[in-house]
Amino acid sequence: MPGTTMDIFDGLHYRSLLGERVVVGDRTLPHNYFLDQRDIVLGFATNGFAPFKKWKHTTWILIFNYNLPPDQRFQKDNILCVGIIPGPKKPSDANSFIHPLMRELLELAASVSVYDALSSSIFTLHAYVIAGFGDIPAISMLMHMKGHNGLCPCRMCKIQGIGILGLRNKMLYVPLSCCMGNRRTPTDVVEYDLERLPLCLHDSFMVQAKSVEAVPTGMRHEELAKAYSIKGVPLLSALGSLRFPQLFPFDFMHLIWENLIPNLVLFWSGNYKGMDEGQPYVLHPNIWQAIGATSTEATKLIPSSFGASIPDLAKDCSYFTSSTWSMWSLFIGPTMLQGHFPKDCYYNHFCSLVRILNLCLQFEISKEDINDIESGIHKWVVDYEQCVPPFRFRNIKD
Repeated sequence: MPGTTMDIFDGLHYRSLLGERVVVGDRTLPHNYFLDQRDIVLGFATNGFAPFKKWKHTTWILIFNYNLPPDQRFQKDNILCVGIIPGPKKPSDANSFIHPLMRELLELAASVSVYDALSSSIFTLHAYVIAGFGDIPAISMLMHMKGHNGLCPCRMCKIQGIGILGLRNKMLYVPLSCCMGNRRTPTDVVEYDLERLPLCLHDSFMVQAKSVEAVPTGMRHEELAKAYSIKGVPLLSALGSLRFPQLFPFDFMHLIWENLIPNLVLFWSGNYKGMDEGQPYVLHPNIWQAIGATSTEATKLIPSSFGASIPDLAKDCSYFTSSTWSMWSLFIGPTMLQGHFPKDCYYNHFCSLVRILNLCLQFEISKEDINDIESGIHKWVVDYEQCVPPFRFRNIKD
């Protein structure tokens, strides 16, 4: 349906490739992307996870065939597993690890002769990778970026991370508005506009990556890598169908169910890095214990098709998985939390998030929905920063 996004084929990137010449490395080939209806659209996922029962082995590259129907493409029998390594440590050199895969992907983009059993003829097959997913450390490794601990922790924009004065840990934060300074220099105010963030674009990313790689290892190399949060040219950039960093989006599972929701629960229970003492969003321990116990009991009345049973989040959240976090936040949390916050703004803020998540999880998303999601996220982030107390941030050079 025009104006509705239902699949990756409705995305701007796929449609922008139609009619373009195929690029492999520094060569522009004579054929166009997806000129033949038999051309294959590929995506990949990378993470240090174990898809099988043997937890000592982790999978770093899984290939998906988007030409298959959505209900089949992510089934285990249809996923191409191209790399299994002993865990739990990641590969020390990502480029060398994916080099055999890259040779095949480049060959598929150029052309491969294949037998068509339906027409009993030989035809030229092409396959192109147009998206990559994974957790932040794994994707940062493949993109040759510093990652979430770098000066620019976001791979999509150039917001710089800053630390909080008084905290011993070196963790960086990326608030939209903050007072930054130290005891020796005047305070500076740093402000970012959500609608005008300094975004990273493919051309500038590649220029910076090449400039870092062109400098020999040493002080100047480290300075450039730190300033750009880029370590060098990623091998994946030889695939002209990929754009850095736009085609490496933050996946929903890690961004929401494994990070945002668990962190909010840590806020409400007063267990977030020792920063929540006396804050108005912290629930009384007795209330939190009652919410945990009632949430567990509530799942006994929910059909198992909705998900697994919910553990008691007041006792131990380590047993929660992305699916249980999803079930609790979407179906149980809005009821369990109602009327328990000292201020209604915190509950209303959570309900706004649930509304945004439900919009994102629709099977069909209209253009109006996308605009609603974007404006809703903007407002949610601004409201979030207004709900938390101001911190004095330190310049990372201190």
